[in-house]
Amino acid sequence: MKKALLALVGLAVVAVIGALAVVKLGLLNPTLDELKAKYASAPSDEFIVIDNVPLHVRDEGVRDGALPPLILLNGHLGNLRMWDGWVPILAPAMRVIRFDVPPYGLSGPDPKGVYTSARAVELLEGLIAHYGFEKVNLGGTSNGALVAMLYSIKHPERVGKLVLSTVPNGRPPAREASAEMAKASRFRSVLMPYQTKEFYNAFLRDVFATPAPGPQEGRPPGADRVTPPLVDLYAEINNRRDAIGWVDSYIQSQYAFWDSTDVPALFAQVTTPTLLQWGDGGRVLPPAVGDTVRDLLKNAPLVMKRYGDAGHMPMLELPEPTANDAMAFLRND
Repeated sequence: MKKALLALVGLAVVAVIGALAVVKLGLLNPTLDELKAKYASAPSDEFIVIDNVPLHVRDEGVRDGALPPLILLNGHLGNLRMWDGWVPILAPAMRVIRFDVPPYGLSGPDPKGVYTSARAVELLEGLIAHYGFEKVNLGGTSNGALVAMLYSIKHPERVGKLVLSTVPNGRPPAREASAEMAKASRFRSVLMPYQTKEFYNAFLRDVFATPAPGPQEGRPPGADRVTPPLVDLYAEINNRRDAIGWVDSYIQSQYAFWDSTDVPALFAQVTTPTLLQWGDGGRVLPPAVGDTVRDLLKNAPLVMKRYGDAGHMPMLELPEPTANDAMAFLRND
């Protein structure tokens, strides 16, 4: 009996070790080809190589519109699909180009192994040069908003307008994680380089203002903003082989950037007309941070739109109101 019990324990240990080895070796992580087949849709998607970095790009909208092309940049753990709800509203009036900002989405890897906002600006410069655009409008959220802002500081003559959503002004304020997020995060050290769907479900619920939509959205009462397809999208793309290491590198570079930057002096350099969109229902960058960012952008002609029923990603939570506000701003309505 004792021998049988020891044998069972031994088998269980072997099974656990084997499972952890599968995870550690990345055998659960989807390959780029697998992700392309699911998330890179023809005919609008393409991969454009800029400085030896393949950028996943989606190019839509009218080519001969009166407005400059709008280039949209995603934020942390996001990808170009964050803007899906904007395109039907904006594309009839302008060309809309969105790309996965490395290290996120289906872009990269970068052979230089450099994942910073400064490097993202270089790639944005290359992408704009690739298309031959003389002037563009830029939009971005979170880290992507910072990249758009940095480009406008470096090339003010090339940017007509900025649409910035929840742009950070430093490290995010400390906050207590939700119970779901705390529970899901326990497995990170064990499961690297793989994160479960439970983690991304908790992540989205943590950064959204509320998973349930407001009545103005026209969805059934109780309908969930954090849908299974959205969780699948985040889990599958962010579990791309090697991606978690690239993302960790980017996060550390961002901390170093904020710790070494004169933030008021940086924001004071923005002179481009700017729409600042802020999710006042969010926990990542709460309303007080929005107030600070508004005041820091003191030299930019500024319009601020606040959304009490949205959190850190207003374009995902309230796509129609935020897109309509962006359209009005870009058209001078």
